[in-house]
Amino acid sequence: MPAEPAPPRAPPPSAAAGDAAPASAAGEPAVDLVHLARQTDGDSALQQELLALFDKQLTSLLAQSSDGSAERRRRADAAHQLKGSALAVGAGAVARAAAAVETALAGGAAGPEAVESALAALAAAVEAARAALAELRG
Repeated sequence: MPAEPAPPRAPPPSAAAGDAAPASAAGEPAVDLVHLARQTDGDSALQQELLALFDKQLTSLLAQSSDGSAERRRRADAAHQLKGSALAVGAGAVARAAAAVETALAGGAAGPEAVESALAALAAAVEAARAALAELRG
């Protein structure tokens, strides 16, 4: 007989509902603090460190992904790195937008309009995440 699943753990105080990052247009938080708390086992100092690092990466990796003078593979790699960083902190909209940019750039078949559209969506997601991070810092 299979063991009963463990009951869900309450999020640590650092991830309380009142601390949620501002929601995106779809109702999803720009940064899912409950996810981040699970990733860090509730270590608030680690959470702050990861969010600060993510904030720095947002601008840098968006710029690298958007650099039309760089080769597509390098740009796709930057989008891939941004996707991974976003997934680690619970920034789902950024992760999905970065994945779309990565796909558009890596396949090589996407025309410039598709790449530009994906980059515009990524820029909007990055802007929302940075605003959420600024609000979290108070």
